[in-house]
Amino acid sequence: MPLGLYATHIAKRTDQKDYVPLALTPFFFGVQQFSEGLVWTGIDNGKVEPLTTLASLAFLFFAYCFWMIWIPWSAWSIARSTESKALLHRLKWVAIVATVLGIGFYLPVLFNPPAVQPSVHSTGRLLYDISNLHSAWHNFVNTEPVGELVYWGFIVLPLVALRDKAVKLFGILIFVSIFLTWFTYSKTFNSVWCFYCAVLSIFVIWIINRPRLSSRQAP
Repeated sequence: MPLGLYATHIAKRTDQKDYVPLALTPFFFGVQQFSEGLVWTGIDNGKVEPLTTLASLAFLFFAYCFWMIWIPWSAWSIARSTESKALLHRLKWVAIVATVLGIGFYLPVLFNPPAVQPSVHSTGRLLYDISNLHSAWHNFVNTEPVGELVYWGFIVLPLVALRDKAVKLFGILIFVSIFLTWFTYSKTFNSVWCFYCAVLSIFVIWIINRPRLSSRQAP
């Protein structure tokens, strides 16, 4: 969380206002990881309620909704100063569609908290069992390979589409983390992947700090 605030400060100080949403990404990952820490606290104490459910809803808000919205809009914001109007227009529509889908993805969870049943999987990772959630769209995205690819595409492709090579690399690293998690901890994908991405978000500090590093290296 402090790294996200630091990156935001640097983005504003170095006149990179279009990068501010991306700079805030580590901060929000910190909030998400904090919420999952509260889930662990609730479970370790015998599923203390309402702590366990509320913390799970907070974590799943980021996993199911926030990132699907935030990342496309962050890419669109960067594109305002780096990309053609045509790509900017496409990214705007991608962000709009992602916003609608992300909200639609999370609302069934929000309005049916009893369906959220976090538990510790045999691998020692957190499993968010929402198999009792009756939502065709949510079940499609959460269980079907095509649905998962749609979700991942809205997060990875907007970053990869940008001209900025560092941001593009960040998108590629997220793509790698997806398949690394899927092949190793598919049952507890949500928890493990979000942790990996939280670690990867530290890379954003370097993306934002490049102007300062370049000025220091200049003769």
